[in-house]
Amino acid sequence: MRLLNRILTTTFDRMYLRLSKEKTCGKLLDRDLFDGQEFTIDKFCEEYSQYFNKPWDFYSDYGSNGAISLSLRDGVHPREKQPVTTIGQMMVFDSPIETDWKETNLAPFKWFTTKDRRSHTMLLFAPGWGSRNQRVEEKMAFRLLKKHGVDVGLLTVPYQQARTPKGAYSGEYFISANIFWTIANFRHLVVEMRQLLQYMRDYYNHVGLIGMSSGGFQAVLASNCEDVDFLFSIITGCDLGGITWNGAITQALRRDLEKKGIDQEQLRKVWSITDERLLGRHCKARYRKNFISLYDTVVPTEYQLKLWDVLGRPEKCELECGHHSTVFFTSKVVDQIGAFVNKCVAHR
Repeated sequence: MRLLNRILTTTFDRMYLRLSKEKTCGKLLDRDLFDGQEFTIDKFCEEYSQYFNKPWDFYSDYGSNGAISLSLRDGVHPREKQPVTTIGQMMVFDSPIETDWKETNLAPFKWFTTKDRRSHTMLLFAPGWGSRNQRVEEKMAFRLLKKHGVDVGLLTVPYQQARTPKGAYSGEYFISANIFWTIANFRHLVVEMRQLLQYMRDYYNHVGLIGMSSGGFQAVLASNCEDVDFLFSIITGCDLGGITWNGAITQALRRDLEKKGIDQEQLRKVWSITDERLLGRHCKARYRKNFISLYDTVVPTEYQLKLWDVLGRPEKCELECGHHSTVFFTSKVVDQIGAFVNKCVAHR
């Protein structure tokens, strides 16, 4: 059975990758700045390596103390400290980080809850990179709510989907050969996640994070900075230089980096401040579970196992699939998350 699953799922992934057009970022910068300053890789690492021991200061929440303002999509503010009353209510908030694009500065947030019952737990869900829509994530969130009674907040990644600047494709500016801009984008999403976690503590007894694929990079970073009850890492890993160099969907990115004269070791070095390879020891999540795709070529399985090891080898579920074929296992993933949450809450 395992051999058959491997053949079927890897065939599906190969076909998906063949049909997907590999794209490069059309906005490769001559001056790739970080916080308005120009850096070499060595100079950046020399200045920011201090944050390896205190990543919460690098991914600063600007002292917000949860001071985020969620509003209904039509601009009507919900009553103070009252959850929205429909399943999957679309909310928006102003991002605490301003960019040059108005589309990115307004952050959609889909709150999966119900009017007749407030869950004990909210899980913020960070999706992966570059997808055009959130259909898979919405189905997962809906199942978690309806079957397991767990509320979910579905994030939208900066520069992606509804936050995509006019003329760009979804995710084009989020991860690219603009290495310092990419670091700033990771920080951008983590800061938003931190503020939402703080906000949700007024509504829920327990808060946690789900990170799928590249969304797992930012979800675990957020768990380095905020005390959370739960962390679920789905088909994600660490050693971002290795993933970029060897992953099946990042070969155009690799070529762009090589044109800039950047090799794998330099990339690993400069992206260390975003990488759980060095930061995972700071994870503050009380309960953790990893979902590992055994035949993955996008986030190769070896890098998923590295993350599992860095996080202290928590409970894990091995999925007999590749990366994109995980779509056939989402019900299993959701049911295990729901059961895990309710078991842990019951024993507290």
